[in-house]
Amino acid sequence: MLYRNQTILTFFPKVQKLNMEITKPSQIKNLKELKISYDNLYKREVLRESPDFYRWVIDILSPEPGKTLLDIACGAGYLLKEVENLNLIIAGLDISEVALRIAKGNTSINNLICGVGEALPFKSETFGYLTNIGSLEHFLDPEKGVKEMARVLKNNGKCIIFVPNSYFLMTIINVWKTGSTGRKTSQELDRWATKNEWISILEDNGLKVEKIFKYNYKTPKDSLKYKIIRPFIPFNLSYAFYLFAEKND
Repeated sequence: MLYRNQTILTFFPKVQKLNMEITKPSQIKNLKELKISYDNLYKREVLRESPDFYRWVIDILSPEPGKTLLDIACGAGYLLKEVENLNLIIAGLDISEVALRIAKGNTSINNLICGVGEALPFKSETFGYLTNIGSLEHFLDPEKGVKEMARVLKNNGKCIIFVPNSYFLMTIINVWKTGSTGRKTSQELDRWATKNEWISILEDNGLKVEKIFKYNYKTPKDSLKYKIIRPFIPFNLSYAFYLFAEKND
């Protein structure tokens, strides 16, 4: 068994003093309220990226067959679907029971667990690989979440964490033109930080960032202005970053 029994919703961490931007004021006070908000969200919509997005994550991680992998905040299981045939020992964890029910219909992986990133229900040094895609910024306590990632990673274990950039070029342009960031989110708790701020959060809490990849979204609804600017966006002003990290012993 990969995981240990644990009551997750009795753990109510306080948000640390991080240099992060808040997209909108949150009324969420504890993990129980956060769980309810995500259950309600997944009843209205499903959070997902394209299959190519998840395949790129897996290509960067390049997991070896036979190793263990945990997708933290797996949501409706779309990344899990892309790794289910790679001969890995896989687990997915999410705070939302509603999301996990959807995931069971999207993937053949059975090891889906309702839990929170700040109190992972696994023994130390369980996993060779971790993924956390577009979720750390929504944790009640991101620092605690990173510490837990480092705890459950094996020595020399690898992870990919995908996080948004508070200094995205289009955000800067929006503030310059309108005085507003223009950010919109359906999630109750949403924070953004710069590349170096994210690196500090990881490296102060047990991980060592080895590589950084930029990401700038591409959708059919993109404005003409963004389509023109997108190929020329400077690295540090990208929309988001993939942080490829290892356990820092």
